[in-house]
Amino acid sequence: MLSFEAILKARVARAASIVANFLLSWTILPFLMAPFRAYSPGDFAEVLLWQAMGMVGWPLALLGSAFSLLIQPASTDLASVLLLLIYPALVLLLLIVLIPERPKLWAVVLLHVLLACSFVAVWHGVLTGYDFMGG
Repeated sequence: MLSFEAILKARVARAASIVANFLLSWTILPFLMAPFRAYSPGDFAEVLLWQAMGMVGWPLALLGSAFSLLIQPASTDLASVLLLLIYPALVLLLLIVLIPERPKLWAVVLLHVLLACSFVAVWHGVLTGYDFMGG
């Protein structure tokens, strides 16, 4: 059995690695994507805004996507629905990684990969001028 201090240190280390992944994915990752250029502070703010909206608004967005699939299945953007499914998976993995004393290694790795993938998808949309509010 691990001591409380050891458990707390392990959780803080896991949380710090998640925060570092978040910051690197938000700030450094776009420089690895075409077009390789400097981005405006507005681009960085827009990506952060869309990530925050995805993390908070995914339940209602999934409900809206389900209704859209029922009403107009041909007009539903499947890529957007798949991107939307990343957010509940991130929340679940975050709980799996931060709550137990010793989380599963696969959950930690998958959390980091999905977090980076969500930023790749949003950065790609921002850099290509995708209309996130199109309907």
